[in-house]
Amino acid sequence: MRRERACAFGLCCFLSASAMTPAKAQSDGAASTCADIRAQLEEAQQYVHRNNLPRAIQVLRVAFDACPRSSAAGVELTKAYVAAREFREAERTAKKVLVFDPDSEAAQFLLAYSYFMQERFAETGNLLGPLLARHPENAGAHKLMGLTLFFYKEYVSAERELSIAHQKDPDDREAFYYLGRVYYTQNNFPPAVQVFSRLIALDPDDYKSSDNLALCYEAMGRNREAEALFKKAQESTKKKNAAYDWPYANLAELLIRQDRAPEAIPYASQALQIAPHSARNNYLFGKALAAKGEPEASVPYFQQAINLDSNYPEPHYALGQAYQKLHEAEKAQHEFELFEEIKKRLPTKKQ
Repeated sequence: MRRERACAFGLCCFLSASAMTPAKAQSDGAASTCADIRAQLEEAQQYVHRNNLPRAIQVLRVAFDACPRSSAAGVELTKAYVAAREFREAERTAKKVLVFDPDSEAAQFLLAYSYFMQERFAETGNLLGPLLARHPENAGAHKLMGLTLFFYKEYVSAERELSIAHQKDPDDREAFYYLGRVYYTQNNFPPAVQVFSRLIALDPDDYKSSDNLALCYEAMGRNREAEALFKKAQESTKKKNAAYDWPYANLAELLIRQDRAPEAIPYASQALQIAPHSARNNYLFGKALAAKGEPEASVPYFQQAINLDSNYPEPHYALGQAYQKLHEAEKAQHEFELFEEIKKRLPTKKQ
């Protein structure tokens, strides 16, 4: 879960240009002096389709300011803010819509999504519960609830919500992907393998699914297949997302576990080059160096991992081992004690 949250944000696709749907220019009860804003909504949609979100927001803001009772303008402006990742503004606008249209399903969902993207998960869940009670057919709300529960490590409930989301919208690959992630996290590998295999069949360059299928195979002891899939995922990232470092880090970790540290170093180095501020990547590179018999060289990487994430226990233990090999017993003991302290503070994993 260390960086899982960052990978869930593909939900923005749900709210991007293709999601901006036609809507009536005025909601019921709008002021009689409110100008017809249909042309402005259509103009804004054209800007969104051309990826000119700042201009779309400008047009929609003028329209919503002129007609604050218009749910259509407010919802479309909220969508545009979400697509631009301006979540505070999205939250503010959705709340304005709900003042005049408290039953707006779209505004409630967008507000919940804005909370989610600000990592305000309690507020997300509190809003989604009543929303789903009134609109049980809303696949996007089930998906968002599933992701919220996933981050709370409520895996059984997350599985239920993501399964419902997939049933209601089989074309939503992200909901299906996270269902696979829930299966994997529960150590329920056969259905996880089925999910990721199906996603790869749909898109052979689905690098996240290849990476996760490799993790499943590794957990099942199928290391040769895992290694091949990690390498496949690496090739796919070069085509689709060169900033995605997980297949390099995961392969490095697999090779370290197999006592193949010299082979692990290039992959650990590549992961660190892509994401130098990742505590895990610094830890893995240090681990590879230490396993290769270079404890002194490993120390700065373990220290950097600790600096980047003070609640990450493993670098403390590895640093203690490195100090032991360097005959610095006092420093080693201190790191081992910190390792135990942090382990005790960590929440117990829920099944």
